[in-house]
Amino acid sequence: MGADWHLNDVSVVTDVPESKTLLKQVNLRIEAGKITLLVGRNGAGKSTLLETLAGLREARSGEIKLGDEPLWIKKGRRRKLNASVSLRFGLSMQHSESQWFLSTVRGELLYTMKPYKVSAEESERRIERAMASAGLDAELLTRDPWTLSGGQQRRLSLACLLACEPEWLLLDEPTAGLDAVGIRSLCAVLEAHRAAGRGAVVVTHDLDALLPLADAVAEVAHGNVREAAPAAAAHAHAAAAPEALRALAALREAAALPPQEPAAPARSGGAPWPSPSEAAAAAAEQLARRIGGRALQSAAAAPAPQAASSAAAAATAADAPKGRAPRADTFDPRALVAAYLLLAASLLAQQSLAALALAACVTALLLIPFRQLIYRWAGVIRAYAYFIVIIGVISGIQFRPLAFLWSSSEPTVLRLCQLLVVMMLGMPMLQLVTPLRLQRSIQQTFGWMSRLRIPIHSFALLVTLIFRFIPLLAGEWERFAKLAHARGKAVTPLRSVPIKMLYSVIIPYIRSIVRLAEQMADALEARGFGLVKKKPTYGFRLRFAKPDYGLLAAALAASAIQLIIAASL
Repeated sequence: MGADWHLNDVSVVTDVPESKTLLKQVNLRIEAGKITLLVGRNGAGKSTLLETLAGLREARSGEIKLGDEPLWIKKGRRRKLNASVSLRFGLSMQHSESQWFLSTVRGELLYTMKPYKVSAEESERRIERAMASAGLDAELLTRDPWTLSGGQQRRLSLACLLACEPEWLLLDEPTAGLDAVGIRSLCAVLEAHRAAGRGAVVVTHDLDALLPLADAVAEVAHGNVREAAPAAAAHAHAAAAPEALRALAALREAAALPPQEPAAPARSGGAPWPSPSEAAAAAAEQLARRIGGRALQSAAAAPAPQAASSAAAAATAADAPKGRAPRADTFDPRALVAAYLLLAASLLAQQSLAALALAACVTALLLIPFRQLIYRWAGVIRAYAYFIVIIGVISGIQFRPLAFLWSSSEPTVLRLCQLLVVMMLGMPMLQLVTPLRLQRSIQQTFGWMSRLRIPIHSFALLVTLIFRFIPLLAGEWERFAKLAHARGKAVTPLRSVPIKMLYSVIIPYIRSIVRLAEQMADALEARGFGLVKKKPTYGFRLRFAKPDYGLLAAALAASAIQLIIAASL
C-alpha cells in the first residue's frame, strides 16, 4: 500500500500585482489505493490544487507531505522540490496536446522515463505495455506526436505516465477529447492502477463516466476544499436527482440556504423545492448575515430578480480586494507616454548621484499608486542593481598602481542608475497600456499622416503585435518550464528550465512560438486586418479624462522639481 497525501493549512496566492488567493488554508487527506475526484465549477481552483500537489505551484503557507516525506525541502532561504517525492507521481495537465518535446512518439515515452533511469530492455517492455493499456497501436511509435488526433494525443499523455509506473496518477480532465472507447480504456487503466494498491487524483467535470469508479469526492469552491467524502451518497443520488434538487443541494451545501427541516410543509404545487422567489429571498438573507453588511437588508423583501442581483452585488463588493493598482483602462495611453517622457528626460538631465537620488525620491512619490505593478519585477531590479555594483567596481579599478578610483567609476554608475530609475518608471506601463488601446492612441494621434501615404495604420498594428507577442513569449516559456518540472522531474526553481534540459526544450519552444504566430495571423485575417478602408470605423475612441489631466499635471510638477534639482546641484 502506498502513502497518503496530507495537506495542512495550504494556501496558494498568485503573483503580484493581483495577489489573489487561489487556495485558502486547505486541510485535506487523500488516501492511497483509492481514486479521488476533485469536482467544482470552472475557476474554483481544481487545477491549481492538482498543480500544487505536483509541485508546479509553491504554497505561500502550509505543508504538503506524501506519507512522511515533505514535497518541498528547505535549502537556505529557499525551498527546493523533493526529488524523491516527485518521482512517485505522474501528472497529466489539462492541455496535454501541447506538451510534446520530441519528433516521435517513442521519443516522448523515453523522455518521460529518463528521470527514472530505466534500462533499455525494461524501457521497451514498458513502452509496449503502456501503449496497449492506453489503446494506441504500436505502429504510431514512429509518428510525430503533433500529427496525432486530439484523442490520440490524450491517450499518449496517459501512456507516458503509465510507462513510468508511478505510485500516484494526477490527471486533469483526462476524459476531454476522448471518445466512448477511450473513456472505457481510461476507466480500465484507473481500475488496474487501484487494484495494484496505487492511488489517483482526478480533476473532472465528467461525473457520468468517472463517478461510478470513484472511492471519494472532494469539492473545490472559491479556493476552499472540503475533506474528501465517500462517494456512496453521490452514487445513489447524483444521477437520479432532478436539476432543481441539485441546485437546492448546492445552495444548502454553500450555506446560502438553511438546512431542510425534518418535517418541512409541502409548498404550493407540491414541489419539494422552494420557488425562485423563496430561494432568492433566503439566499439574500443568509448572505446578509455572513457578510455583515446592510446593503442586503432590503434585498430579502424585494422581488426575486432584485433580491438575487442585490445579493450578488454585495458578495462581489465584500470579496473585492482593497488597495488594488489602477486598471489598464484608467489612463489614456497618450497621457501615460507623455508623462513618462517628461519624467525620463528630467531624470536623464541629472549630473550627479546626489541629484539623481533626490530626483528619484520625487519620482518614487509619483509611483506609490503603481507600486503593486512594480513588485513583480523585483527580481529584475535586484539583478540589475547587482550588475551596477559589479560594473562600477570593474570600471573603477586601476592596475598601475593597483587602486580603486571613484572618479573613474562614478560616471558609469550614474548612467546605469539613471537607466535603472527610467526602467522602473516604465514598468507600470506594461500593465497600464493594453495593445488595443495603444493601437487606437497611435491611430488617433497620427492618423492624419495616412493622407500623406504614410502607412500609419500598419505601423500601429505592428506596435500592437509587438506588445501583444512579448507576453506570449514569456507565457510560453513559463509553460515549458512547467513541462520541464512535470515531465523531466526538474527540481530547479519554478519558471526556470535546467541547463541540461535546454536542448530538448528550445526547439519545441520555437515551434510553439511559430504556431502561435500562425494562429495570430489567421485571427487577424479573419477579423479583417490588412483590409484598407478610406474611412475606417472604430469600436471606440480615446478621450482625455480627469485622471489623465491629473497625471500630466503631476508629471509636469515633478519634472520641474527635478530640473531645479539638476540646476542647483
